Amino acid sequence: MQTSSITSKGQVTIPANIRKSLHLTAGQKVKVSCENNIITITPVENDISAVFGLLKATKTVSLAQMEEAIAEAACDD
Repeated sequence: MQTSSITSKGQVTIPANIRKSLHLTAGQKVKVSCENNIITITPVENDISAVFGLLKATKTVSLAQMEEAIAEAACDD
């Protein structure tokens, strides 16, 4: 078992060997939970499906309009 200190801002450093073994990178999100006085830190998967539906379209486009735009862009090259 390894130990870490808590900074005045409440931050804890995860030891390098643990970060490496879990493939954790700077800026990656983790879930923190506490149950029965045990703190658990769990990596959050970077799954694209987690953001599905986050953005809303403000304008709809038909398939014919998409095909026309693709054809125009292809002619510009």
